[in-house]
Amino acid sequence: MDHLKTTISLFFYCIFLWSSNVFAFSNSPSVDKTLANGLRVLVFEDHSAPTVIQMTVVRAGSIDEVDGKSGIAHVLEHMMFKRTETMKEGEFSRIIGSLGGQENAFTSREITGYHQQVHRDHLETIIKLEADRMQNLVFKQEDFKKEIQVVLQERLLRTDDNPRGLAYETLFAQAFQASPIRRPIIGWRNDILSLELSDAKEWYDQWYVPNNITVIIAGAVESKTVLNLIEKYYGATNRESLPRRKPQTEPSQVGQRRIKLSAPAENKFFLKLWKAPVISKDSGDMVYENEKVRQVVAMGVLGVLLGDEDTGILTKKLVRESQKAVSISVGSSWMSRGPGYFVIDATPSSGVSIDELESEIQYEIKNVLRGRLPEKYLNMVKRRAKADQIYQKDSLMSQVREASLFVTNQRNLTDSKNWLKVLESITFEDVVKAGKVIFDEQKSTVLLFYPEKLKNNKL
Repeated sequence: MDHLKTTISLFFYCIFLWSSNVFAFSNSPSVDKTLANGLRVLVFEDHSAPTVIQMTVVRAGSIDEVDGKSGIAHVLEHMMFKRTETMKEGEFSRIIGSLGGQENAFTSREITGYHQQVHRDHLETIIKLEADRMQNLVFKQEDFKKEIQVVLQERLLRTDDNPRGLAYETLFAQAFQASPIRRPIIGWRNDILSLELSDAKEWYDQWYVPNNITVIIAGAVESKTVLNLIEKYYGATNRESLPRRKPQTEPSQVGQRRIKLSAPAENKFFLKLWKAPVISKDSGDMVYENEKVRQVVAMGVLGVLLGDEDTGILTKKLVRESQKAVSISVGSSWMSRGPGYFVIDATPSSGVSIDELESEIQYEIKNVLRGRLPEKYLNMVKRRAKADQIYQKDSLMSQVREASLFVTNQRNLTDSKNWLKVLESITFEDVVKAGKVIFDEQKSTVLLFYPEKLKNNKL
């Protein structure tokens, strides 16, 4: 397994969440139990196929890092694939492979997750293996140096040599001042270079403790068996005091920020980010009567209405009809420990300036907010949500990922079912009201990307 190539970037996952599985809908867990040491266990029994998925969620990501040590959460994720007191370098992955299983890991702003999928007969093996590296990781300087180089190469491919990756990194760094989401998940290059083995060990000791871990098991399992195995392999570990998470609240923005960025590329484009509401631990119940919840759900509907690749208004008017844009994407955050945002990503067609396309997009947005769309548009979003509900129930991994999202943000798992109820109650008036809150130009940040000449002298 080359987990460098397949590590999930939750940065982009959050940006485009609304276009994928935001309306997903988990079944209730068969078991939701917290051990004496604080480790939480969720079990979703599903005997439709002889497989089992384990996802182990550590509630610590880039949002928990400090300046000067950005990227340490991701580097530690890489180190977790090296060696433990009982396993040689790379043995974890070799064992999973020998079982015919699959594995992966990801680091996001808020969590680090590790998951495996194997035949149900190997349940105990994956629980034992994961518990081992969660408790007994070995830190060797030679391993650390290798992984630093791997991460630097990953950063080169995904950000430094990737115009859009570079643009998003710059956008967030300018849009946010106090919040740690201004830092890239992978870390600033200079920070990565200056990280030390002791930084990784400290991160592991602070955050990889039972009362900061949730183990989610889904598939052809018996809940009692799972609980016995979790108790067997994790029960002896002790609860530890967690570092105090300081709020680092983002100050109110008082004027639009505009940035120009140039790098070797073929096409010009622009990104526009508005500060937006977001659901967090303290947002209250997931009900239509809750104004914050109603705003965030309506914001998601607005994103689909504007940016859906098949039926979105911006896509229809500016990509297919007037052909002033090559592409337009719309996305928003919706549940987070950090501040929320709404982003438009647009590439003008040849002969169309960035300013002209930005103006056209603003015009179409104002049109939506001043008029009334036919009811069919809202019904379309709701029908899609119900279809997604059925599809996601058929996907164990989707259920596990969704559960991890609610766990991460310390939300009740019933939010998954209540979410669709809120959506069904959303009106066009709710969408317009949310749009008027979001599209405040004084709280926006615009990045204008202009390509530099490539080596072959093409723009």
